Amino acid sequence: MITFEENLKNKTNSYLEKLKKSGLSGRTIETYQKLLNHFEVWAEDYGLLSDNLILMETDIEKFIDYLKSKNLSPTTIKMVLNRTKEFVEFAGGKWLADKRIYRERSKTESARPFSELELRQILDHLKNTNKVYYYLALTLYGFGLRVSEAVQLLPDDIIEKEGKIFVRVRPEISKFSKSREAPLILKGQYRDDFIDFIVKRKHPKLKDKTLFTYYNDVQKKIVVLDRHNVKSYFHKLSKQLQINITAHRFRDTYISYMVAKGIKPVTVAKWVGHKDINTTLKYYTKLTTQDELEELERL
Repeated sequence: MITFEENLKNKTNSYLEKLKKSGLSGRTIETYQKLLNHFEVWAEDYGLLSDNLILMETDIEKFIDYLKSKNLSPTTIKMVLNRTKEFVEFAGGKWLADKRIYRERSKTESARPFSELELRQILDHLKNTNKVYYYLALTLYGFGLRVSEAVQLLPDDIIEKEGKIFVRVRPEISKFSKSREAPLILKGQYRDDFIDFIVKRKHPKLKDKTLFTYYNDVQKKIVVLDRHNVKSYFHKLSKQLQINITAHRFRDTYISYMVAKGIKPVTVAKWVGHKDINTTLKYYTKLTTQDELEELERL
């Protein structure tokens, strides 16, 4: 008879194999395996005997206490929790807790917006080499979206109001299951390229397809981008361009732009879907101040 520990190990191996097939590097798979090892050890010590992997909030809180006892940083704990939640759901289990059950943040952790030069280099490179990811990057940066939201957008989620372009994030794709709208900040050629892309995607035959569903000429099949594809691609691009590129950094850049333009934090929080305005205040408004911006205008 197979033991709980053996069953858990088999499910973990299946999960890692799925990620490997999605294109993640061996080093990334190894990192994920180490993160999940914390859960395997804890589950055995804790006596989590349910083969269905149903974790109640009290179970997860005890898991968090265990991770803290190992003197892991807040960032590492969040990585463990995110990876474990995804694994549990992959294995057919349930993670019955708020996504933000753990809210601590490293003192050194902060927003990491791209510089103007970095952003220009990335976008221009993508425009010349990979149009699908070029339009994805425009979407991530242009609306400040989370990657999980961007890859689930439909053509009709891009709307126009009073001459301005907005994205409508539906509750079912929003991180906190709450709808919101956010304005497009792209300008010049990037804005024109994005609008051309959306006009083409609003074709009746594509209206029910996500924006980043496309036909891959090499693989000879329909491909739908998901966050695993995106993470793997940006990881490779980072090495190629020698820039630390993640999907979230486009979002950081959007929020930082809003703050730099003097938009009220409460408005920024509403547009980007921050559940707690303190997130906006603590990790973004410190990047620049209106006084500093006014000083820059003198240059």
